[in-house]
Amino acid sequence: MQGINSKEHRILLAAFHKFEYMSKMVAEKIEQEEDAETRKAMKELDALYDRFQVLFAELEKCTRDYEIKKKSVRSMISRSIRKLIQQCKSDNGIVL
Repeated sequence: MQGINSKEHRILLAAFHKFEYMSKMVAEKIEQEEDAETRKAMKELDALYDRFQVLFAELEKCTRDYEIKKKSVRSMISRSIRKLIQQCKSDNGIVL
């Protein structure tokens, strides 16, 4: 799975802040439509990044829960197999 590079996002966010700062200093040098489009795109990008962070946190929790459950199930299976082996040995003298 390919993730989102947090460092790249921070760099892009810093560039956007620079854009905001410069656009205030040099008013009306950039078309309002272009300015609005840039701001909207950055807002959407930020929302996607935030959503990714939430989903990634959920995925990490799911992975941890899976690993815990896997260990528990493995232990239960092993314990049951040991009991069955002992039962087979005592019932039939079968060696597995």
